[in-house]
Amino acid sequence: MKDKQHYNARYPYGARIIDEAADWFTRLQDTELSCEDREAFADWLSASPEHVREYLTLANLHADIGELPPTRSVEDLVELAGQGHPENVISLNAVERVAKPDDSPASGTGRAGRVKRIAALAAGLVVIALACVWWLYPHANVATYTTSIGEQKSFPLSDGSIVTLNAVSKLRIHYTEQYRDVQLLSGEALFAVAKNKLRPFRVLTNDSVIQAVGTQFNVNHRYADTTVTVVEGTVEIRPVVSQPQFTRPAPASEGSSGEGLGARSSIIRVTKGQRAHVDAQDAAITVSTVVDATVDTAWRERHLTFESRPLGEVVAEFNLYNEHPIEIRDAGLNSTQVSGSFNANDPQSFALFLEAAKLAKPKIESDKILLMPMATP
Repeated sequence: MKDKQHYNARYPYGARIIDEAADWFTRLQDTELSCEDREAFADWLSASPEHVREYLTLANLHADIGELPPTRSVEDLVELAGQGHPENVISLNAVERVAKPDDSPASGTGRAGRVKRIAALAAGLVVIALACVWWLYPHANVATYTTSIGEQKSFPLSDGSIVTLNAVSKLRIHYTEQYRDVQLLSGEALFAVAKNKLRPFRVLTNDSVIQAVGTQFNVNHRYADTTVTVVEGTVEIRPVVSQPQFTRPAPASEGSSGEGLGARSSIIRVTKGQRAHVDAQDAAITVSTVVDATVDTAWRERHLTFESRPLGEVVAEFNLYNEHPIEIRDAGLNSTQVSGSFNANDPQSFALFLEAAKLAKPKIESDKILLMPMATP
């Protein structure tokens, strides 16, 4: 307490800085920052060396910048920060001036040594934070969208394209001058793409890059594999071995056409009325014809249609839309084949269907539905 009072006597805003640092530390630990919050954090750090020093007393340096792009080293980010916003890079000398006047500059130990070490870390953290923001959000065209159980969102993008995001899904938008990239981290989304041949629209998953120019297609990436159904137009799918990451486009002289997107493979064209399945293990693409492509997008109306689907998968689909889950109490039921069309928000009717079809015996409780084997005669 005495140290804090002394600190506040010398720095009138010391108490507020301590509170703000604690608030930022808590937010970084408990939540995923939005684009606006991340930029605000970088602004707060760069506003004063005291901000950085106080923050470093609360957090481990590497733990608190864990969101750095995996394809960029610290050295890369520092260089980029100097090139992008040199006026915002705080020099080590400037940060060192926060030391007390009576600290001994001759010693590398004691308080003076600690201040210098803090100053070095502080300068590095400010540079890295600014570089991270500058690299990730050069045109403020990055955003993350998520949906929870039963929630669906439809929103326009800056180029006029429209995304409809299904329940329990997450995607990240990153538009640059060269590409319109959307990373579907998990879940399902329908894309209606505005035409722009000079700026391709790409959807990235862990196993594929899906490129389209003026088309409408559905991407399901609930698990490791990816399924693409084309409603209108044509898309090109290139499987990749490693997870794609957003990267800054390489100069044309380097001849890179899919930078940072993992190992390259043959491109498969998928047209209206076709469905492509990308296997995450071997990058194999299987293309099939669908009678009605809109069946794969019926989730927008909360209709679920299954054709010989394992009950375990069907139950997982229902649980995306309902707070009260369906639980299978016998593992032997998981492989039971189910066909039919159902209302996603009416799991009780689905359970009664299973009973009428003699596929499972439901027990409907107040907070869940239990599925058990049918009693043997």
